[in-house]
Amino acid sequence: MLQPFEEPVSDLSGFLGKHIIYTYSNGWEYAMYYKNSDTVDYKVRSGSVGGRIVKGQKVSIRQLQTALPSQNVEASESEMSSYMISWVEPTGTSVVQVLNLNRREVHTVILFPDWVVKEPLKTVCFQNEHIDLMRRYRDQGPTYPIHPKIMLGRLHFIEHCTLDNKHVINPH
Repeated sequence: MLQPFEEPVSDLSGFLGKHIIYTYSNGWEYAMYYKNSDTVDYKVRSGSVGGRIVKGQKVSIRQLQTALPSQNVEASESEMSSYMISWVEPTGTSVVQVLNLNRREVHTVILFPDWVVKEPLKTVCFQNEHIDLMRRYRDQGPTYPIHPKIMLGRLHFIEHCTLDNKHVINPH
């Protein structure tokens, strides 16, 4: 029987405030700003929903660490630079990312509702100005079948930003 354990405390200090641009193997490019421990801003720069911009998306972020006690083994720097981010958008789309800053990789699972796959251009906007519309589309559906997309990407830009950086994710 597996023994209960406490989840390790996530140290997000090496991650928060990062502006990262990455491209998936299918050519979709994203710019993300990991603003704080529960908020991201992002712009889809290319792909089926290229031009979509979201500010203030609520997320959950954890530093990836082993849950099993070690025998005095220190985690490698590569392991300590891995983070998991997850969120559910007003469109009904669910996203889970695993970023490794040292290896400059992003692994992502996106669960698209059927309506987004059938009419992706409906989501191409500055979402913050159309939240009620996105929720209405989500509620009208169809939601099912859900379309999972598993993607691997390469990070090609990483910068630490401060709140006074104006260029991070600008909707206009």
